[in-house]
Order: sequence, then structure tokens, then C-alpha cells
Amino acid sequence: MATSIKLKFTPSKIKHKAGVICLQLIHNRKIKLLRTRFRLFPAEWDNQKETVFFGNSDMERQIYLQSIKIGLETELKQLAELIRILEMKSDYTVDELAELYTSNSFNGYFFPFVDYVVKNLKNSSRCKTATILQTSKTSFECFLSGQDILIDKIDNDLMHKYENYLKSKGVMKNTISCYMRALRSVYNQAVKRGLSTQKNPFANIFTRIDKTVKRAVSEDVIVRLKNMDLSSYKELELARDLFMFSFYMRGISFIDMANLRKSNMKNGYIIYFRSKTRQMLTVKLEICMKEIISWYESQTIDDYLLPVYTAQNRDNTSQLRNHNKRLKRISELLGLEKSLSSYVTRHSWATLALQKGISIEIISESMGHENETTTRIYLASLGQSAVDKANAKIIRLE
Repeated sequence: MATSIKLKFTPSKIKHKAGVICLQLIHNRKIKLLRTRFRLFPAEWDNQKETVFFGNSDMERQIYLQSIKIGLETELKQLAELIRILEMKSDYTVDELAELYTSNSFNGYFFPFVDYVVKNLKNSSRCKTATILQTSKTSFECFLSGQDILIDKIDNDLMHKYENYLKSKGVMKNTISCYMRALRSVYNQAVKRGLSTQKNPFANIFTRIDKTVKRAVSEDVIVRLKNMDLSSYKELELARDLFMFSFYMRGISFIDMANLRKSNMKNGYIIYFRSKTRQMLTVKLEICMKEIISWYESQTIDDYLLPVYTAQNRDNTSQLRNHNKRLKRISELLGLEKSLSSYVTRHSWATLALQKGISIEIISESMGHENETTTRIYLASLGQSAVDKANAKIIRLE
């Protein structure tokens, strides 16, 4: 069924204040009213003809009203184009039409649609994915010299040129892969919504994960870090203790650690869901963890378990950046060739587990790996105690 569009004037409830022009969408007998940015007075609108009425307005006002008339015509053309694109899909709802229109992601260009996807990711609390996509967009914009591009103009030749551009800039393979996967996801969403035809622009583009230089550090480094006297450097001391807590928690990610609350502690365990996979993990509370929690209990805000967030800064991205800067400073004090980072805990825990003879199956279970199907089938029979014993063995740090 075709969508009908009508222009409606909604007067202000406040006397002598301009009203607003609205777009009334009717599709499958469902009505949706959208407010535009255009405002005028009741005497300046012709309800029957659904258009601006100039009357005896002075020249300055007529120029303003003319701009509204042109603006409304442009809006109607863009909306009609969006409807045409959606009708190629054969089926859509009036809510979907309204969502695309109001988000400004319907105009056929790529970057407004990226912004629309980023906004939805943030609203779904998928902030890390949103940040990756935003970074990928910035990189792609630089390649295009700041110019936007029609979604339908993105093809395999363009993406190969972008890939070569990144290589020429010295960007690492896994970073290139990360950018490409993020952009591919948005492109496929646009195609799914009918905003473009599928041209497979990412065919033969590197989107795998390349083997990286190991980020793990030796047990000796972790012991030295644990025993450092940082009492004169409170920020560094906190960074060290957060690093150790992450290690004790089998390499919990920084964002998951930051978001731990006291309610996550139940019956001698910390139970949480990985933000990356939504998988539930259960970690036995060892004495070393309890000591850190107790030490910082008075410094936490709200119901948080650790003092990552402050009343002034609850942004996990900036807090992660601060954390890694402090770890870099600690690395310098330790005389390390490569800096510590929040990722090191996870790699180090897994490496030490392997060195201590713990099976890959138990390591996978402990770390919450999601894409090892065969391993996961086998792990279904493992009890919690096997994982607890493995972690206790590793964090003993003898």
C-alpha cells in the first residue's frame, strides 16, 4: 500500500506564538505525525491547499515565508524519494519510515547512515562498538578528503583503494580489518533497509584477524608489579591494583570491570555478563580480590565495586585512556621494553595458564570464549570447581 503525505499546521497553545508545520504519514491505515523545523502563524497557512499563505506580509516576512515554502517542498521531495526506495523492498512500516526520516539517514549518503547506526548502538549500551564504528568513519572520511559518498556508489574498486590508502599510512593489518568489518556492517544494514543494491564492495578485502605480537608478560613481571611500592603515587597505585584485579578475574575487560557493582557479588562469587558477548561468567572471590575491593570501598561512587568512575567522569572510554596512560608510566618505572595495557591481563592470564599445564578447554571456559564450538561442546560437562582451581593456581604467583 502506498504512503500518503499531508502537511498539517499545529498552532501553539501559547497566544501570539508561532505554530509548527507537521508531516502526516499514512501507511497501512496507521498514522504518524512528524514535526518539521518550520514555524509560522495561523494566518500564514492555507489549510485547504496545504501551503504557505503570504497575504499582506511585509517584504522581510515574505522572504522568510518563501524560505519555508521552498524548505517544505525540499522535505516532501526527500520524503518521496525515501518512500520510493523503501517500496523497492516491497514492505515497510510507517514507524520505519519515520525513524529513517527523522534520523536524517535516508538521503542516500553513507555518513548520515553511519551516524544513525552509531546512535542506535549507544542507545543499546554498545558503546565500544559505537566507538569503533565512529573511528572507522573518521578514517574513511579522511580517505575521501572529507566528502560524503552515496551508499550506492560504494563498490569494490573504491574499497580496494581505501585498503591501499591505509597500508600506505602504515596502518596495521588488524586495524584495517577492524575498520573494514565496521564499515561492511553498516553497508549491509543499509542494503537490508533497501537504501542501496548489494554490490559486494568488501569482496577480497582483508577482514580476518591476523596473528599479532603477543601482549602477555611473564609471571616475574606481574610479581614485580604486584610488589611495587606506589603509595606515593595514588593514581599509579590505583592503576596497578585495577590491573591486578583484572588479572585475578581471569583477564576481565576494563569496561566489564568498571561496571561491576556490589550486587555482582553473590555467595562468594562475582557473577557478570561479558559486554562483548553477553555470556555470563562466574569467578570465585579469592582473598587477593577481596583485599582490593576492601581497600577502595570508601572511594567508590554509587553501588560500583571499584573506583573507576568518578562523580565528574562516568565515561568508560576516557577512563580507559587514563588507565592505559598510567600503566605506561608504571611500565617505565619497571623498565619494561613494551608498555603494559588493559589487554595485557587477559593475554598474560591465558599464557600463564598454559605454562602451568592447564588444558586449553578449561582456559577457554575461564575466559568466556564464544567461537570455539567444539571446545564449548566438550566444556558443557565441566564443573565450576575445575575453573576455580585453575584460577587459584594461576593467581597464586609463587
